[in-house]
Amino acid sequence: MTLHDTQTIPSELAAFVNDHFSGRGLRPDGVIAQSWYRSVVQHRLDPGAASRKNILGAEDIRRHQEQHQQYLSIASQGVNGLARRVVPAGFAVLLSDEHGITLDSRLPSQHDAYTRSGLVVGARWDESEVGTNGIGTTLAAAQPLIIHREEHFLASNFRLSCSVAPIFDAQGLLRGCLNATCMNNEGPRESQYLTLQLVIMYARLIENAHFRQSYRDRLTLSLKPIDEIADLANEQLLALDESGRIIGANRAAFVALDLADNPRLLGARIDSLLPTTVDELLQLTKGGAQGVRLRGLRDEALLDVGLRIPSEQHRPLPVARPALQAHPELQQLAGSDARLQQNVRRVRKVIDKGIAILITGETGTGKEAFARAIHHASSRRAGPFVALNCAAIPETLIESELFGYRAGSFTGANRKGMKGKLELANGGTLFLDEIGDMPAHLQTRLLRVLAEREISPLGAEAPVMLDVQVISATHQDLHSMIGEKRFREDLFYRLAGMNLALPALRERSDRAELIDTLLAAQTDARGLRLDADARRCLFDYPWPGNIRQLLNSLRYAVALAEGGVIDLDCLPCELLTPQRLPMATGVKPQAGNLEEQLGGEESRHLLGTLRRHRWNISAAATDLGISRSTLYRKMKKHGVVAPNDQP
Repeated sequence: MTLHDTQTIPSELAAFVNDHFSGRGLRPDGVIAQSWYRSVVQHRLDPGAASRKNILGAEDIRRHQEQHQQYLSIASQGVNGLARRVVPAGFAVLLSDEHGITLDSRLPSQHDAYTRSGLVVGARWDESEVGTNGIGTTLAAAQPLIIHREEHFLASNFRLSCSVAPIFDAQGLLRGCLNATCMNNEGPRESQYLTLQLVIMYARLIENAHFRQSYRDRLTLSLKPIDEIADLANEQLLALDESGRIIGANRAAFVALDLADNPRLLGARIDSLLPTTVDELLQLTKGGAQGVRLRGLRDEALLDVGLRIPSEQHRPLPVARPALQAHPELQQLAGSDARLQQNVRRVRKVIDKGIAILITGETGTGKEAFARAIHHASSRRAGPFVALNCAAIPETLIESELFGYRAGSFTGANRKGMKGKLELANGGTLFLDEIGDMPAHLQTRLLRVLAEREISPLGAEAPVMLDVQVISATHQDLHSMIGEKRFREDLFYRLAGMNLALPALRERSDRAELIDTLLAAQTDARGLRLDADARRCLFDYPWPGNIRQLLNSLRYAVALAEGGVIDLDCLPCELLTPQRLPMATGVKPQAGNLEEQLGGEESRHLLGTLRRHRWNISAAATDLGISRSTLYRKMKKHGVVAPNDQP
């Protein structure tokens, strides 16, 4: 792990340090100098200013911890383990989220001084708030750091000496950091080096625990160079999909493969890293029962390789899955669909950058759910989330709904006036649903508001300054509407700083998992299970109404279920067209269906087995008594294509 960028800082940066911080008598390395520069130039902070303690209120802390409950639960063992080793020596241990807000803490018994310094749950340590500090600068630099005494930006934090390591998720994204801080340490910064190594170790253990929890029902690999003493904190972990592509990795794997800042590792085939395929690994490891030694393709190092295959009895049952939160997080909404996961990674990079987001997708794909998740993932989460459906409000009322008016503006107006959605959303997020239905004259006015960042409600004496994140959504083709002069092109480019395209449910690769998750989230679904025919019907149906239609169908099925089983009779009638009834019901196949097209006993048997196992290649191959590669060859021979791979 790189501790600091110790290269000589550029002359311009050195001149800046001499001009602004010569009185400190320090020669900071590149990371510290760059942070000082950001604190002054970008965040416009004064190093001599009084202490800035920005701490959330009790209700906001509770809500914030609820939003990060899974992260907190997984990280708790790492926080406790580090605390047992350093708190008795006078250190405070803090866990933060990716925005620098502390979620958990362990303090020494004499903790008053730590509390006064802001080392408490709910404190905001982002660089934009307090300048250079352990948590905020570690998140900005995305690397382990020691920030010792006068290296802090604010003089009020000079008593602190912080050793901090970032925590990454299995997609390579920052989730937060782990921090051990002591006070009034008169020794040199090097005296904190061993503490930093402990913090790094526990941060990596937290990452590995998060990885194993996220991919407990997937094929996973562990890679360890054999010429090194076993170090669990540096174990490289990879998660694979059924075709042998990498869908997740821990930080050690990203770093070891020299792809720490390059997400191309996700989606790469395992045989691009190791001289083997998944099928060969299954044979070499005897189904994961033993490890093997292989030479890596990139650096030719000899590696101990372990393969873990989740057995059926250890796969999480649908009924055991926790119910979805009221406002699911972005990662929950993306599920395990590769395209959505990639889109979520991109969204996370533009959050809090002042970039308007346009969400497109068919009706029912979850556009408002994604908008709410973006709001909750941003620094505006404590502010309002205000939604306006442009298609659900009469055209004559949209203007007052959007811009509002002041008291006495017109006859019949509310005597107290009314704040519009734009003003109500100040400091938070405005969600404009079905933006394609906004009348033309309001498009012009909205464009002006977005450009000037102020509004003038009807009857107002002075304009109101506006600070909102704008997220809009539509199921319409705005490009076609622009060509037909029904939507302003300049407004489109204002709204579409980033376009988040949501796939239809029939296009998602995680349909089976999504069905189980949504079923488990129903309040009356405990103890219910889908029988094979009903599951196949739900999986194969094209879902023109997407997730909204699926949710309604599952609620209907749960209400009709008897004896703990959801069968075909429990499903809505529109799902049970003759073409979608399974062969087991005795219904005669329709002309032109896949069985007739393929012909032959082997092709029908092959197709039936794949359907029975919901197109799980490994399970189907085991059932047929052949290898996965053989099954793929037979599928290619007979022209069998998985539903989610069809064009």
